[in-house]
Amino acid sequence: LGDNKKSTLFLIEALNGKKVSGYTEYESEDEVILRMGTEFHVKGDPLAQSNSSCIVHLIEIDDNNDQPLAAAMNEMQLTPA
Repeated sequence: LGDNKKSTLFLIEALNGKKVSGYTEYESEDEVILRMGTEFHVKGDPLAQSNSSCIVHLIEIDDNNDQPLAAAMNEMQLTPA
């Protein structure tokens, strides 16, 4: 993640992404492109790493796993800063 210690890595579970690895500089990485307007929900609290970075786990919302906003908000947990 470079020299910047305070960085954020997004772990994304995408359902409808299109693989573009053959068109990028890093062909060995499984890179995908997502449609504009793709919506996600956060699976849990960010995972803090020892180097002051964090990992945020996102899951794509599609028509088959969409949940009402109120239900998603009820699942949220607030933690003190």
